[in-house]
Amino acid sequence: MTTTELPTEARSPADRAFFLYQRLVPLFLLVLLAVTWPLWIDLTSFPAVPAFQLLCDVPSLVDQIFFAGVVLSAAFLLIAGPESKFAPKLWLGLSLLLLCCFLLNQHRFQPWAYQFMVLGIFFGLAPPRTARQLTIWVSLSIYFYSAISKLNPSFVNELGSDFLVTLGSLVGMSWNAESIAQWKWLAIGFPLFELLAFTLLLMRPTRKVGVVAACLMHLGLILVLGPLGLSHSWGVLTWNIFFLLQAILLFGFNEPQETASTSTQYSTTWIAQTVCWLVLLIPTLELIGLGDPWPAWGLYASHVGRTHLFLPRHVAQTLPPDLKKYVDFDSSAELFVPVSLEKWSLDATGAPIYPGMRFSFAAARAFTERTQTTNFARLVIESPAGRLQDDRETDTFSGDKFAKRSARFWLNTQPRSAFLLAK
Repeated sequence: MTTTELPTEARSPADRAFFLYQRLVPLFLLVLLAVTWPLWIDLTSFPAVPAFQLLCDVPSLVDQIFFAGVVLSAAFLLIAGPESKFAPKLWLGLSLLLLCCFLLNQHRFQPWAYQFMVLGIFFGLAPPRTARQLTIWVSLSIYFYSAISKLNPSFVNELGSDFLVTLGSLVGMSWNAESIAQWKWLAIGFPLFELLAFTLLLMRPTRKVGVVAACLMHLGLILVLGPLGLSHSWGVLTWNIFFLLQAILLFGFNEPQETASTSTQYSTTWIAQTVCWLVLLIPTLELIGLGDPWPAWGLYASHVGRTHLFLPRHVAQTLPPDLKKYVDFDSSAELFVPVSLEKWSLDATGAPIYPGMRFSFAAARAFTERTQTTNFARLVIESPAGRLQDDRETDTFSGDKFAKRSARFWLNTQPRSAFLLAK
């Protein structure tokens, strides 16, 4: 590639804001890695499920080396800044290391990690002004697809209603699941407001108003999802803080005027543009039932498929204390009691569980193999909810059918050996 740096005095306010943004990315990456560190190096507390089964026997030392590489790259980029001559290679190295981490554990494909991997490609392969435009398009796509993923009855009936109840309690209204029932349709206002923020940010004349709308939305989410509300993970809250600052730095300044004398040419720009198009188009696969929610920016979505694990009550009583606490004995008086895979994920890794049927299936499989309860387990797989109706198809089977039922998934569901061998 060939580069021609912009003189400092030639930089517009938008250029300077983007330089600050390029420092913000490694800073928040380091913070998010810190609050979810077990997800990246601890393979014994929660199952690591690689994308392909041939990676199941990779030793944990490899994960630690990759994690150290990500941390060191981000730290150097934060200290040296985007103008360092090593920055493009470090951005690309950072993205490659994150991709390797994803392949070794699907759970690491958190939305924020995916976004930062993509940004690393843009920053490493495209000149600053082109990278800024590509970053803007990806950021807009997150708002758009996130809103679309919640425009359905399942969100209104589930997480949307929880948002309403929590928001009401924060302003002094004593709502509960029963009293909110006739008003739960108001929950559709959450994705509609997100769609409004997207529309305002999309059009240049209304971008300043869009920044205000986006900041209000993220402040609201921080309140609802924070310690005073639903107490979601620190990773979720930190990413919302990043998005609030991102809205200001990317959309709060007028577009710079490109000139022939200040333009920069990279021979690899077309690769960054191709990656951008892929990131924009991949979410359409989830809309037709062929993709996962997080690569499609399905954030806080309730329509996704699920796998539920149940164990006989008397078998669950014999579990080790560190795993027994995730069994909900009080949920019903039935013989089979549910195991909360979601809570297990949050406690063990600091991150929400990767959504969809496949990874929950893999986590359930690992739980029963680790506790030697496979022959006693009962699995219930729920299909994704309909876009217009909150209806799901269910498939119930016993744990000894794990291997056979795993064939329905394209990617691997076998956990890494390090988890199964841990004491």
